[in-house]
Amino acid sequence: MTLSVTDTVANDHHVQIRYLTQQDSGSTRYWPWHSNTSGEGKTVVWNTTAKSDYGIWGFGVEVAQFEGDTLMNSCVDWG
Repeated sequence: MTLSVTDTVANDHHVQIRYLTQQDSGSTRYWPWHSNTSGEGKTVVWNTTAKSDYGIWGFGVEVAQFEGDTLMNSCVDWG
């Protein structure tokens, strides 16, 4: 799969994106963050995979704004 995120605001914060999967038990797995520190107007693209021995029953993405290592705000969308 391909993940991409664009930093759209010149505010000295950076954006990150991660993949989320839901297992048949209903639990959510939060995959590692991918960080875009390139600055306003810049897009970063990652090609990645996700595999679970328990199966993947749902998927989503979480996009967040960070100050250093501190998550400031985020939003999630499930597909």
